[in-house]
Amino acid sequence: MAGKKRAIFEDLLAGRDPSEGSFPAELLKEARASGVAPQMGTTRFAPDSVALEYVYPGRQGETMVITVTIPTDERIVFLPVPHWVVESIWQGEIDGTYCFESEAAAMTKEFLAQLEPGPNKEIFGKKPAPTGRS
Repeated sequence: MAGKKRAIFEDLLAGRDPSEGSFPAELLKEARASGVAPQMGTTRFAPDSVALEYVYPGRQGETMVITVTIPTDERIVFLPVPHWVVESIWQGEIDGTYCFESEAAAMTKEFLAQLEPGPNKEIFGKKPAPTGRS
Protein backbone atom coordinates (compact mmCIF):
# COMPACT_ATOMS: atom_id res chain seq x y z
CA MET A 1 0.00 0.00 0.00
CA ALA A 2 2.95 2.33 0.60
CA GLY A 3 3.77 2.18 -3.11
CA LYS A 4 0.23 3.17 -4.06
CA LYS A 5 0.26 6.01 -1.54
CA ARG A 6 3.52 7.31 -3.01
CA ALA A 7 2.25 6.97 -6.63
CA ILE A 8 -0.91 8.94 -5.83
CA PHE A 9 1.20 11.55 -4.04
CA GLU A 10 3.32 11.88 -7.20
CA ASP A 11 0.11 12.26 -9.24
CA LEU A 12 -1.05 15.08 -6.97
CA LEU A 13 2.33 16.82 -7.02
CA ALA A 14 2.26 16.72 -10.83
CA GLY A 15 -1.24 18.24 -10.89
CA ARG A 16 -2.92 15.01 -12.03
CA ASP A 17 -5.94 13.33 -10.52
CA PRO A 18 -5.17 10.24 -8.43
CA SER A 19 -4.51 7.28 -10.74
CA GLU A 20 -6.82 5.04 -8.71
CA GLY A 21 -9.46 5.15 -6.02
CA SER A 22 -12.31 7.55 -5.40
CA PHE A 23 -11.89 11.10 -4.15
CA PRO A 24 -13.90 14.34 -3.83
CA ALA A 25 -13.14 15.98 -7.20
CA GLU A 26 -14.55 19.41 -6.28
CA LEU A 27 -12.58 19.56 -3.04
CA LEU A 28 -9.41 18.56 -4.89
CA LYS A 29 -10.03 21.31 -7.45
CA GLU A 30 -10.45 23.81 -4.62
CA ALA A 31 -7.29 22.58 -2.87
CA ARG A 32 -5.27 22.90 -6.08
CA ALA A 33 -6.51 26.46 -6.54
CA SER A 34 -4.66 27.44 -3.37
CA GLY A 35 -1.38 26.82 -5.20
CA VAL A 36 0.12 24.96 -2.25
CA ALA A 37 1.77 21.56 -2.72
CA PRO A 38 0.16 18.63 -0.92
CA GLN A 39 1.73 16.75 1.96
CA MET A 40 1.23 13.10 2.83
CA GLY A 41 -1.26 12.54 5.60
CA THR A 42 -2.35 9.47 7.48
CA THR A 43 -3.50 6.10 6.23
CA ARG A 44 -6.71 4.70 7.68
CA PHE A 45 -7.88 1.14 7.26
CA ALA A 46 -11.41 -0.24 7.03
CA PRO A 47 -12.38 -3.88 6.54
CA ASP A 48 -13.02 -3.30 2.82
CA SER A 49 -10.87 -0.30 1.89
CA VAL A 50 -7.86 1.89 2.60
CA ALA A 51 -8.23 5.66 2.94
CA LEU A 52 -5.12 7.65 2.00
CA GLU A 53 -5.09 11.25 3.19
CA TYR A 54 -3.26 14.12 1.52
CA VAL A 55 -3.08 17.47 3.27
CA TYR A 56 -3.16 20.82 1.50
CA PRO A 57 -2.08 23.40 4.10
CA GLY A 58 -3.72 26.75 3.54
CA ARG A 59 -1.87 30.02 3.47
CA GLN A 60 -4.31 31.56 5.93
CA GLY A 61 -4.37 28.61 8.33
CA GLU A 62 -7.21 26.71 6.67
CA THR A 63 -6.24 23.16 5.79
CA MET A 64 -7.91 20.84 3.31
CA VAL A 65 -7.62 17.08 3.55
CA ILE A 66 -8.23 15.08 0.39
CA THR A 67 -9.06 11.44 1.06
CA VAL A 68 -8.48 8.90 -1.69
CA THR A 69 -10.35 5.68 -0.92
CA ILE A 70 -9.12 2.47 -2.50
CA PRO A 71 -11.30 -0.64 -2.22
CA THR A 72 -9.48 -3.88 -1.42
CA ASP A 73 -9.90 -7.31 -2.96
CA GLU A 74 -9.37 -9.00 0.37
CA ARG A 75 -10.83 -8.19 3.79
CA ILE A 76 -8.46 -6.28 6.05
CA VAL A 77 -8.35 -7.44 9.66
CA PHE A 78 -7.03 -5.74 12.76
CA LEU A 79 -4.52 -7.98 14.55
CA PRO A 80 -4.49 -7.14 18.25
CA VAL A 81 -1.42 -8.00 20.29
CA PRO A 82 -2.22 -11.38 21.84
CA HIS A 83 -2.35 -11.33 25.62
CA TRP A 84 0.33 -14.01 25.78
CA VAL A 85 2.94 -11.66 24.34
CA VAL A 86 5.21 -10.49 27.12
CA GLU A 87 6.42 -6.92 26.90
CA SER A 88 9.56 -6.03 28.80
CA ILE A 89 9.49 -2.25 28.94
CA TRP A 90 12.87 -2.02 30.62
CA GLN A 91 14.71 -3.85 27.86
CA GLY A 92 12.40 -2.75 25.04
CA GLU A 93 12.00 -6.34 23.94
CA ILE A 94 8.93 -8.34 23.10
CA ASP A 95 8.95 -12.05 23.76
CA GLY A 96 6.62 -15.01 24.01
CA THR A 97 5.63 -16.87 27.14
CA TYR A 98 5.56 -20.45 28.37
CA CYS A 99 2.30 -22.27 29.05
CA PHE A 100 0.77 -25.72 28.88
CA GLU A 101 -0.23 -26.97 25.43
CA SER A 102 -3.92 -27.01 26.37
CA GLU A 103 -3.71 -23.35 27.43
CA ALA A 104 -1.89 -22.48 24.20
CA ALA A 105 -4.63 -24.16 22.15
CA ALA A 106 -7.34 -22.24 24.03
CA MET A 107 -5.51 -18.91 23.64
CA THR A 108 -4.95 -19.53 19.93
CA LYS A 109 -8.63 -20.39 19.44
CA GLU A 110 -9.62 -17.19 21.26
CA PHE A 111 -7.22 -15.15 19.12
CA LEU A 112 -8.51 -16.67 15.86
CA ALA A 113 -12.09 -15.89 16.92
CA GLN A 114 -11.11 -12.20 17.03
CA LEU A 115 -10.36 -12.33 13.29
CA GLU A 116 -13.94 -13.20 12.36
CA PRO A 117 -15.82 -10.29 10.71
CA GLY A 118 -18.13 -9.44 13.62
CA PRO A 119 -15.65 -9.51 16.50
CA ASN A 120 -12.90 -7.92 14.39
CA LYS A 121 -15.15 -5.03 13.39
CA GLU A 122 -15.68 -4.26 17.09
CA ILE A 123 -11.94 -3.81 17.69
CA PHE A 124 -11.04 -2.43 14.24
CA GLY A 125 -9.14 0.81 14.54
CA LYS A 126 -9.38 0.94 18.32
CA LYS A 127 -6.11 1.38 20.13
CA PRO A 128 -6.31 -0.56 23.37
CA ALA A 129 -4.92 1.12 26.46
CA PRO A 130 -1.48 -0.03 27.55
CA THR A 131 -1.72 -3.12 29.70
CA GLY A 132 1.30 -2.57 31.88
CA ARG A 133 2.38 -6.15 31.27
CA SER A 134 5.99 -6.97 32.06
